[in-house]
Amino acid sequence: MLTEKLPLWAKLIGYFFGAALIFIGGRFLLLPEQAELGFGLLYAQPNESFHYIKGIRDLTSGLFFTAFTIAGWRKPLAALFLIGSLTPVGDMIIVLTSPAAVLITAWIHGLTALTAWIVGYFLLRQKG
Repeated sequence: MLTEKLPLWAKLIGYFFGAALIFIGGRFLLLPEQAELGFGLLYAQPNESFHYIKGIRDLTSGLFFTAFTIAGWRKPLAALFLIGSLTPVGDMIIVLTSPAAVLITAWIHGLTALTAWIVGYFLLRQKG
């Protein structure tokens, strides 16, 4: 059966990831320069294309986390955490290798990936 009862800790983390990504995505769409600093990049471009791409990506990811958590889809949620961890790993590498970056912000991307790996692992490991 695809729909299962998620443990409370998984619901809390699933909703947290969903809400955080919706917030970050919305901030990139509505307050792009402020969001850019929070991400760790100083991206001086003549338009806001990067911000809109990032905003839509994060908003979509947040909606997936929220929908899978509401539906109680344990294995798809675990897969989303594990596969989705590539995004913060990539973001961390981009920040660490960018000549114009706020390097101190790289830790949050790494911590996000680590958290996603741990949650994904325990969701897959859980029986029933």
